[in-house]
Amino acid sequence: MVTYIKSIVALFFIIAITGIHQSVSAELELDDLLFGEMPSVFTASKYEQKISDAPARVSVITADEIRKYGYRHLTEALQSMPGIQATYDHTYTYLGIRGVNIPGDFNSRVLILIDGHRLNDNIYDGALIDQGNQVNIDMIKQIEMLRGPASSLYGSSAFLGVVNIITKDGRDLNGAQISIETGSESSNKARLSYGKQYNNGMEVLISVTNFESDGTDHYFAEFDDPATNNGVAENADDSSSDKALVKISYGDFTFSSSYAEYTKKIPTAAYETIFNDNGTFTTEGNSYFDLRYNTLLDGGADFSTAVYYDRYWYYGEYMYDYPPVTVYYDEAIGHWWGLETQFSKVVLDSHRITAGFEYRDTTKARQYAYDIWGPYIDEHTQQTIYGMFIQDEWKYNENWTFNLGVRYDDYSESESSVNPRIAAIWQEDKTILKMLYGQAFRAPNAYELYYDDGFLQKAAGTLKPETIESAEFIWEQQLNASYRLIGSIYHIHVDDMLVLVTDPLDGFELFANREEIKSEGAELELIVNLENGWSGALNYSYQSSKDINDVELVNHASNMFKLNAISPLIADSFVLGMELKYEDGRKTFAGTYTDSVILSNLTISNNLVDDGYSLSLGIYNLFDEEYSHPGFQEHIQNELAQKGRTFRLKYILQF
Repeated sequence: MVTYIKSIVALFFIIAITGIHQSVSAELELDDLLFGEMPSVFTASKYEQKISDAPARVSVITADEIRKYGYRHLTEALQSMPGIQATYDHTYTYLGIRGVNIPGDFNSRVLILIDGHRLNDNIYDGALIDQGNQVNIDMIKQIEMLRGPASSLYGSSAFLGVVNIITKDGRDLNGAQISIETGSESSNKARLSYGKQYNNGMEVLISVTNFESDGTDHYFAEFDDPATNNGVAENADDSSSDKALVKISYGDFTFSSSYAEYTKKIPTAAYETIFNDNGTFTTEGNSYFDLRYNTLLDGGADFSTAVYYDRYWYYGEYMYDYPPVTVYYDEAIGHWWGLETQFSKVVLDSHRITAGFEYRDTTKARQYAYDIWGPYIDEHTQQTIYGMFIQDEWKYNENWTFNLGVRYDDYSESESSVNPRIAAIWQEDKTILKMLYGQAFRAPNAYELYYDDGFLQKAAGTLKPETIESAEFIWEQQLNASYRLIGSIYHIHVDDMLVLVTDPLDGFELFANREEIKSEGAELELIVNLENGWSGALNYSYQSSKDINDVELVNHASNMFKLNAISPLIADSFVLGMELKYEDGRKTFAGTYTDSVILSNLTISNNLVDDGYSLSLGIYNLFDEEYSHPGFQEHIQNELAQKGRTFRLKYILQF
């Protein structure tokens, strides 16, 4: 019966996405859709351009889609895109792109930006992408996901891709908002926001958020013993977060500041800690101040510069029974500041030259670990980074555009790196062809170089940067004014990938440049937008990721199928957002495979936001499917079971 219901739901999705609906009215002119209605993006070239002109595969999610699909945080939005998967180990969420999702990576191979501000920290080089992310998802205007290497513009960490979170402006709120959410696992979230553009041109946005969840009991078969509570971790996903965002714009200046702190219980007994002990948890936070100046100079040149200051902190308590029961404290704190400047101008009528400079100075990067017996590590690191880039977008004729760029980076704690990007784009009528080649690097971070906890992991000391080469062919076809088809094939080759290995002499783990991998794949996506309010996307991804010995990498799905649809309901007063996702099983460290899974999400919301309120109900994992993600080196569990059916009720009041 359940299989039958799933089939009906899947059929309904297909009907929605193909737009079999009798009320379809006259369509937009094709040229208007191609060149006027398609979204603009900033991330691909560091200036605003049509997505059809971007020298990369870029996906966009808008604020309207975030609301209608009921996304609760950044990860859920990103997972709707082709070639994107996430892994949740009940502590953090990790992003995988095009078949590469290496255990031990704290999201350091993808660059996370907020309005162009680099969020990756200066110790682990990572960023949180779930409830701990810096921005409340209600404050996001647009998410831009660039897949492929982008070090030619952004330097280190723009390795597998770049996520740029574009936040809302004051005018987008035009008043005050109160948002209240409640849901499964005693989860509650409250947000207070205010935004306004004043007559003198000043624009202000202020938003604060609190989130708390008690979690629910979770069963781990590996601990099924009376001495360990019969394998039940109580309130397994207990977590909380606080965050704040401020944006003030006046004239050519924009000041922004953000703060976030996230606390999460660790229920898996990772790192050989005591099972089902509420004393094992982590707290992680980040804050920054950013002042930007953007202006149009005489002669038509765009000039921008920014100065910023960031702080990062991490604090963990881990319960061990040596004996006696002992708290192991693990801390990290980082401070850094930086300066960026950029100049862009059209010259000789057909060339747009963009050049920039970046300086980043780590003033503090401390890793500290200790217990009652004394300290195990007290490592202080300082680092300076210089980067320079230049890019030429050359409009050769009405059909051909060439994009050539290169960046040089110098790291005081690592080798310098030069990374180019080349793109050839051909456009005619309804067809766009893109041929892309790019290189990128990721410098080893302070954690990989120097962390030594005294009993599980030791410092590597000297490491080389990871490097990646990528070639991609993209075909975009506008079938008519409502249907757009995008296909891509790619080949990725990574050298000197940093992975955790075990030293056979002492049994300690350490990071080493051991892995050489290749990932090949294809993506196909159909995007639909109908005038009657129906919209959605259907995408399929195939990815094959192997090491130099042709052995399949752990933790990636070879086949992914995703279907999203938005449908108006009840005389357009409500809207239904639907998601259906299929994913192959993933290889585990033990060489086994997790089960394949089909997940369904459903959100119904009112379509009367202009009347001053919004109400929505979201149901996630609609059919309560049981599925798992692979465990990592720090886990006893070969597989980590994921959450079953959950729900969220949300109310927003605008005044």
